[in-house]
Amino acid sequence: MKKKGKLETTGSFYQEVHSVSMDDLVDIWIELFHPFGVVLVLFDVGNYFKLLQDCGILCSLVNAYDNKILTVVLPGVEEAMQTMDNIKLAGFSPIMYLYDDGKKLLDNIEP
Repeated sequence: MKKKGKLETTGSFYQEVHSVSMDDLVDIWIELFHPFGVVLVLFDVGNYFKLLQDCGILCSLVNAYDNKILTVVLPGVEEAMQTMDNIKLAGFSPIMYLYDDGKKLLDNIEP
């Protein structure tokens, strides 16, 4: 079997290694940059760019770079839930989180 990479031979090993989940990163982002108000978090926006524009999210392709995460500040929870419903009714299901005042209210990830 062919091994990938190069084995450590100098005796130096790095012990301070941390794993960070995407949920933790999003939680921290919301806590730091959106502690108040309603925020809809959308994942893989590059795959749903046209759909998002059709649903009233006026983002430019520049904001959807790297096909990762987009945060959208909305006036209230009702508007956010309506936007989530509109996206779902269009036949697409990007992962979405809804935050209010820095706390996650819900997501569309099935148990």
